Amino acid sequence: MHHKPFKQQFTRLKRDGFFMVAFWQLLAFIMMILLIWVNEVLDLSSLWFDIRPGNPNFYEGCVLTICVIIIAIITVGHTYLQQKRIIKGLIVVCSRCRKMRVDKKAWAYLDQYLHDQSLARISHGLCPDCYERTKQEIDDSLKDFPAPPYSPKRLDNKGETTLDGICR
Repeated sequence: MHHKPFKQQFTRLKRDGFFMVAFWQLLAFIMMILLIWVNEVLDLSSLWFDIRPGNPNFYEGCVLTICVIIIAIITVGHTYLQQKRIIKGLIVVCSRCRKMRVDKKAWAYLDQYLHDQSLARISHGLCPDCYERTKQEIDDSLKDFPAPPYSPKRLDNKGETTLDGICR
């Protein structure tokens, strides 16, 4: 069995946004536990309010620590699993129009679905393949039309006549 080095695994996990949410939640709970024990040892209320310090209560510190750990496990685990479940669900996409099935009878375009179900902002663009295909379609459609007499013609870098102002 081949195991990836820890650094490589951690680097992959750092790119996982869900892992980072769980990591920061866990870090916040660790800070809460540290604050519990700093308070038990230093008696922060006596330092802040200038009152007589009491004896450390290690039983209370242990009970509070156990409570924070239980809440941390529930919170971090639930958050991580819910976010993974949202993304990992099976998405049915129409092969023709590219709509997604939202429920048994409703379909929606991907951008509308993401807008309705998440905080993601949607922007449209063209991938390099679609850009080249679209550019070719425009060039092909322009070949069918003669250049207007008032528009100067020029030669592009391939020596073909193009209309001024239209990129090829």
